[in-house]
Amino acid sequence: MIALFDIGSTLIDGPPYGPARRLAEMLGLGKSATAELELLLFRTPSRDAAHLAQHIAEGMGVDLALAVGKCTELWNAQLTEAYVLPGALEAVARLRTAAIPRAYLSNIWRPFYEYFRRSFTTESAGPQFLSFQLGLSKPDPAFFHAALRSLNVPASEVVMIGDTYKNDILPAIELGMKTIWVLHRPDKERASLVDVLNGSAPRPGLTLNSIHELQPEHIL
Repeated sequence: MIALFDIGSTLIDGPPYGPARRLAEMLGLGKSATAELELLLFRTPSRDAAHLAQHIAEGMGVDLALAVGKCTELWNAQLTEAYVLPGALEAVARLRTAAIPRAYLSNIWRPFYEYFRRSFTTESAGPQFLSFQLGLSKPDPAFFHAALRSLNVPASEVVMIGDTYKNDILPAIELGMKTIWVLHRPDKERASLVDVLNGSAPRPGLTLNSIHELQPEHIL
């Protein structure tokens, strides 16, 4: 079995509002622009803040100088304000000790990923499927299929571990993967939790209160 981890809010986390919403407010675009900015942040292979700002200026009609300034401000902030969730390093280490293969599939932008890479140094050489590199994002099944093709394993031999039901758990279930829902933010997952409890959405294979609870026997 292969453990396929989400990264953001499963292993590392940050401020309560995501970067797209924050950048929308910083650029004076309002919340209505959040979804469009999220696609640009997560699906653009930006080398740095200026490169990202160019995409935003071209795609959303924002003044380039303003975009560069605000993207740089947020980019630098994300490098320092992210943090490892309690027990995440230990959980990954337990799987490594048990010789359980690990891969990563995440909607993420480069500065947040850089924090993950520095914090989980032993994992950087393993398979990683990142939205800003592939131009795909969850819950698009194509993102999951790309990972399965690269790993060269059937879905039944993969355990998807994530905190978001609609992005991580449901698409993995629909593809035939095993699933572990890390429900450490039940307030944000309330609608999905109600659907699962009511039987209108499929149940995950296992639900944990935190990543700290993850053990090798949950994967094997």
